[in-house]
Amino acid sequence: MVFRILVLLFLPILARAGTNDGTILLHNDTTMILTAIIQASDGRFLGQFSVQPGQQSSWTSNLSPTNYVHPGSPNVSLTPFTVIWQCPSEGIFSMCTGVSPGSYVRATICEGTHFCSPKKDLPKEGTPASKLKKIK
Repeated sequence: MVFRILVLLFLPILARAGTNDGTILLHNDTTMILTAIIQASDGRFLGQFSVQPGQQSSWTSNLSPTNYVHPGSPNVSLTPFTVIWQCPSEGIFSMCTGVSPGSYVRATICEGTHFCSPKKDLPKEGTPASKLKKIK
């Protein structure tokens, strides 16, 4: 009897749980702020956000099918994902390909240089923005 009550209570939750949510747990295990860029298997941009050093973040995409039909568009899967870890200096720290939903992705496990070059210093005040010389 108790088992039936528990099943009836948790049935809506279990019915909602499924494989339609593409969630990835991202972990920036470096000492730098990195930007995680997520791409679909066909190269489409799905999202990006900054991850602080030592921080874990989850990224979720709803993979539910829609009834929208567009003639001529390919029927391509979004998975497996590609996660690109980008440096503040716009270089690539590392990249993981073949990331499936539910994966735990650390920046230092992915393939890449695992190095960020320092940001270029901004020009000091008083220096001209251009080196073009005026001709009189």
